Amino acid sequence: MIKLIVSDLDGTLLDHNKKVSSRELAALMKVKEAGIGLCLASGRMNIEMQQVLAEIGHRAYSVSQNGAFIHLEDGTFMKSQLFQPDLAYQVYQLLKDFDLVKLVCSGEANYITNLTPASDDVQSRTFQPFIVKDDVEQSLKGDFAVCKFSMFGKIETLLELKALMQEKLGDQLEMFISDKDCLDIMPLAVSKGSSLLVLIEKLGLQPEEIACFGDSFNDVSMFGITPHSFAMKGAHPEVKQKALYHVDSVAEAIGHVFAYNEKYAADQKGSTVL
Repeated sequence: MIKLIVSDLDGTLLDHNKKVSSRELAALMKVKEAGIGLCLASGRMNIEMQQVLAEIGHRAYSVSQNGAFIHLEDGTFMKSQLFQPDLAYQVYQLLKDFDLVKLVCSGEANYITNLTPASDDVQSRTFQPFIVKDDVEQSLKGDFAVCKFSMFGKIETLLELKALMQEKLGDQLEMFISDKDCLDIMPLAVSKGSSLLVLIEKLGLQPEEIACFGDSFNDVSMFGITPHSFAMKGAHPEVKQKALYHVDSVAEAIGHVFAYNEKYAADQKGSTVL
């Protein structure tokens, strides 16, 4: 039986206006009433995810910043995985001269060296304003805690940067094209999937007891740990190849979860009778 639903936010649960539609709200209410747990897994910060939950009146576990942080259902911090300072500095040296919007991400803030029209456009997609920090490079030599680098710009430039990172530091990094114009750079072995495994172990759940919904390459690591994987139909073809089911919405995926649980319950009842 599926006991926990794990959903990505952007392109999955959230629409283009960063809102949860009435259709999805109704489906989530059924999830709550059925006693099925909810976990949000996103490249966004936990503070942004908590804002979404407050708006929809729901509680959920949180796997934020692509798996760098895990928070429990009551908001309690559970675990974080950050860059080692030396590695973060090496990453910055490789990316600093690329013509991209460069965000240096901590647990509760996204830092940028200066604001531009391009960064304003990216900032409009977030829930929290960027913090201008013109000494980012110098701070990386110290105790500046970094969990992720997010690069925004032309896909050709992002792929060029990704290739360079792979050549120079590939054995120390995880990298995802997490949106049509975004490359996320993480420490090795930090992903939504790896952190989700940590969370479900704490909750005493098995991989077959969770269902995962997503639409981007940073969701593929989740798809690989459960037979109940759902990709949005608008996702990249390579992402959809990694999921068992393709759906138009979270509400449709939740419908599949309820159908599965009903069949599971009926099968268990039949086995008991026999």
